[in-house]
Amino acid sequence: MIRSLLIILFVFPYFFTNLQNTELAETDYLAKERARVVRLAEEYKSLKPITVTAESSPRSAGGIHDFYSEGDYWWPDPDDPDGPYIQRDGLTNPDNFTAHREAMIRFSQISGTLASAYLVSKDKKYVEALAPHLKAWFIDEATKMNPNLLYAQAIKGKVTGRGIGIIDTIQLMEVAKAIEAVEDSGVISDSEIQQIKVWFSEYLTWITTHPYGIDERDHGNNHSVCWAMQAAVFAQLVGNQEVLDYCKNMYKTVLLPDQMANDGSFPLELKRTKPYGYSLFTLDAMATLCQVYTDDSENLFSYQTPDGKSLKKGISFLYPFVENKDSWPYQIDVMYWDKWPVRHTFLLFGGLAYDQEKYLELWNSLDADFDTPEVIRNMPVRFPMLWLSDQEKETIGKLDAKLTSDVPAKIIASGVVNYSAFGAKGDGKTDDMQAIMAAHKFANEHDLKVKADDGASYYIGGKARTAIIQTDTDFGTASFLIDDRNVENRTAPVFLVSSSLESFKLEGVTSLKRNQEKIDITLSSSALITVTNSNEMKYIRFGLNQNNGAPQTDIFLVDKNGNVDQDAPIIWDFDQITEITALPIDEKTLTISGGLFATIANQEESKYNYYSRNISIQRSNVIVDSLEHRVTGEGDHGAPYNGFINISKAAFVTVKNTILTGHKTYSTIGNAGKPVTMGTYDIIVNRALNVSFINCTQTNDIDNNLYWGIMGSNYSKNLLFDTCILSRFDAHMGVANATIRNSTLGHMGINAIGTGIFTVENSTIRGRSLINLRSDYGSTWEGKLIIRDCTFIPNGGKTYSASLINGYNSGQHDFGYTCYMPEQIIIENLKIEDSNHPENYQGPAIFGNFNSERTDDSYKEKFPYVLTKEVTLKNVTTTSGKELRVSENEMMFKGVRVKKN
Repeated sequence: MIRSLLIILFVFPYFFTNLQNTELAETDYLAKERARVVRLAEEYKSLKPITVTAESSPRSAGGIHDFYSEGDYWWPDPDDPDGPYIQRDGLTNPDNFTAHREAMIRFSQISGTLASAYLVSKDKKYVEALAPHLKAWFIDEATKMNPNLLYAQAIKGKVTGRGIGIIDTIQLMEVAKAIEAVEDSGVISDSEIQQIKVWFSEYLTWITTHPYGIDERDHGNNHSVCWAMQAAVFAQLVGNQEVLDYCKNMYKTVLLPDQMANDGSFPLELKRTKPYGYSLFTLDAMATLCQVYTDDSENLFSYQTPDGKSLKKGISFLYPFVENKDSWPYQIDVMYWDKWPVRHTFLLFGGLAYDQEKYLELWNSLDADFDTPEVIRNMPVRFPMLWLSDQEKETIGKLDAKLTSDVPAKIIASGVVNYSAFGAKGDGKTDDMQAIMAAHKFANEHDLKVKADDGASYYIGGKARTAIIQTDTDFGTASFLIDDRNVENRTAPVFLVSSSLESFKLEGVTSLKRNQEKIDITLSSSALITVTNSNEMKYIRFGLNQNNGAPQTDIFLVDKNGNVDQDAPIIWDFDQITEITALPIDEKTLTISGGLFATIANQEESKYNYYSRNISIQRSNVIVDSLEHRVTGEGDHGAPYNGFINISKAAFVTVKNTILTGHKTYSTIGNAGKPVTMGTYDIIVNRALNVSFINCTQTNDIDNNLYWGIMGSNYSKNLLFDTCILSRFDAHMGVANATIRNSTLGHMGINAIGTGIFTVENSTIRGRSLINLRSDYGSTWEGKLIIRDCTFIPNGGKTYSASLINGYNSGQHDFGYTCYMPEQIIIENLKIEDSNHPENYQGPAIFGNFNSERTDDSYKEKFPYVLTKEVTLKNVTTTSGKELRVSENEMMFKGVRVKKN
C-alpha cells in the first residue's frame, strides 16, 4: 500500500531551496468513481429484482431455482446438428442460454452501484433500493436461487453441468462486498442479513466440497485463480477463517508458482486464442485475491516465491501492454480484441500496494462504463469503493506529494503565494496543474492571497485535477492554456471556487408553501436553502429534446432565524420534501481578478457529453473581475460546453469587466429522434441567487449564428445584465426575477421562462423577438414584463416580420405546471427598427402566433394556457411607419386589454 507519500523536490526561486515537509499537491483518483456510482445509482434505484426464476431453458436439467448456463465455446456439430456440441475455443456461441448469467450480472451491477453510492453519500435510500434485490435472490422462497451451480456451463449431449461453471459466480463477489458495506446501515434487519449469510455459507460449503467445486479448484489457469478469489471473498463475508487460510496458502504454493512464468507472464493464458484478454483477467483476479488479505498479518502483495515470482512482477510485465496495446508481441485475440483494456483492477490495487502513481493514473484514465457483455463478465471488480479500506480511500483520494523542508515562513510572511514557488514552469508547454493545485492548497491552509507570475503561460493538460480556490486570487497578466483534446474527466473543473463552510441537511422541515415568509428553524448564520420533492416532476420538456421532467426544486435565502428573503421568494408549494439542505453564506467577499484563459476545444463526437473544464464558483460573495476567456481549435464536430464561468449553489456573485467567447454550434440527434442544435455556453448560472454580469462582452460577433448564445441559467433568481454586449440571455428552468439594462443582446436575444418581474431597460435587442418565451417549457412567465427606453432590431436587421413577445403553447402538453403568459406587460419608449421587412408586411405585433391551430373558440386545451390580461403601451415607434398590432392570431389574443398612453 501507499503508506508513505511521494517525495518530490522543487526549487523555490523567490525565497529559498531545500524545503521540507511542505505538502505540495493532491490528485483525487476517486473523484470520477464517486460521481460515477451516484449517477448510476440514480438510474438503478428504481429497478425491480430479476432472479433465476424469471426465465428458464428447456435444456436445463435443473429446476426453476437452479442457475443454468451453457459452455461458451461449444457449438452444434455441422455434421450432426442434433447431436452433441463440439468445441471452438475462444468463439462464443450466440445461441447459448444466457438469461441467468445476465440476471446475475445485472444483480451484481445493481448491488455494486447502490452499495458504493451509499458509502459515498451515506444516503440510506440506496440501501433501501438494494434490499429487495438481496431478499429476492437469497431469502424469498418464490424467487431465491439454490446455493449451488450444479447446472452451470452445461454442454448439450455431453454434460448437464461442469465444475468450470463456478466461474460464473465471480459476479456474486461484489454482491458479497455490497452486503458488508450496508449491513450496519440499519435498513436491512439483522435476521435478514443472517439469512443472506447463511446462503453464502451454504454456497461456500458447496464449492469447497462438491466434486464440481474440487474440479474447478484444481482446473488450472484462470479458473483456479477465480475459485480461490471468490471462495476467499465469500469466506470473508461469513467469517470462515479455515477457507480464508486455505485460499491464502493456495495463492502462495499453487497459483503463483504454477501459473506465472519468471518474466511475470501467464503461459497458460498466452496459449489461448484470446491471450491478451485472459492475461488481463488472470492478473485482475490475482490482484483481487491479494486485496482480500490487506488487513492480514501477511501481505500477499509483498509475497514472492523462492524463485522471485510475485504479483508485482506480473503487473510490471503487463502494464506496458495496457499503456500501449499496440506493443503486444503475442497473438491477437480472436474476439473482443478492440474491447480491451478497460479500468483494470490490478492497476488500482497494484498502484496502492507498490507506490506506483503511474498505475493509478492509467487506471483512472481507462473506461469504467464498458458495456460489452464479455468484458463485463470478465471484470471481477467494477466497483472499487467496496474493496478499499477507509485508509486506502483517503490515501488514493488525496495522494499528496511532499517537499523536504519546514513550512516556508517567508511565503507566509510575504502574504502572497506564487505558482512558480511550487514548481510551475509557466513555459506554455509543461503541465503546471499540479503546482497550481499545490499553491492554492497552501494558500487555503494559511489564508494567503494567490498571485500568478506576471507574463507566465501555464499549460493545463487533460488529467483530472482541480485547484481549490478559497482565498483572493490575482491571475494578473498570466495566460492559461486549457487543453481539452484528451481529458480524463470532462466534468472536472480546472478551478473550483469553494467555501470552507459545509452544507448540511435541515431536519424537521416537511413541507413549504409558495411565498412562505418564515421557516421554523434556527441557524448560526444566513444560508442558501435548496429544497427538492423528487416525487413531483416539473419542466416536462416538449419538442426535439423532450423528456420526463425534473424533480420539483427551489432555492431561496433565509436568515439565522428562518426568515425567507422576499426578494427571492419560494415559488412552489411543496406538499412533500425529499431533500432540503442549507449552505451557509460566506460573509467575506472573495475576489478573482485578471487572467487570459484559452480553451483548446475538445474533438469529441457531437453528442450531449457536456464539458466543464472551467472555473466553477460554488461559494457565496464572490467577485470575478477583468478575466478573459477565448476558445481555439473548434472543428467540424465537438461536444458542448457547460460554461467556462459556471456559478452554482451560490449567492451574491458578480462577474464584471470580463470578456467571454461563444462556442461553435453543433448538431446531434435529439430525444425525439430528429436533428437538433446543441446548447453550448460560456456562462452557466445554476441554483444561484443574486448573480450579476456587469460590463461583460464576448470575442465573437454577437450576431453570428454559427455560435450558440453565450449564457444559460436554471433554478436561479435575481439575475442581472448591466452594460453587457452578449449574444444571449437565457432564463431556463426555475428562474425568478431578471433585469437587463444598458446592454446589447445579439442574434439569440432574450429567452425566458419563469416567474416574477422581468425588466429590460435602456437596451438594444437584436434577436428575432424582443423576448422569446421558451416553447419547450410552455412559454410561461408568471408575473410582469417591463420594457423601457429600448431599441428592438428584429433579426439583427435582416429581413423579418417582427413580433415583440414570441412563444408557442398548444395547450395539449403537460409541462408539470400551469403555464402563464405575463399577466401584465408594460412597454415605454420603445423604438422598433423594422425598416427591413418582407413584402405585405402589416407592421410589428405585440404577440407572435403562439398557437396557429387556435383559430376560434371551439379549440379545446387539455392544459389551459393563461393569457396576458393587460398590455400598456407608451411612445412605441417604428421605422417602417407601421402601427403596432396585437398579433397575427387576433382570435387568440382578443381578450387582452391594450392601453395606449
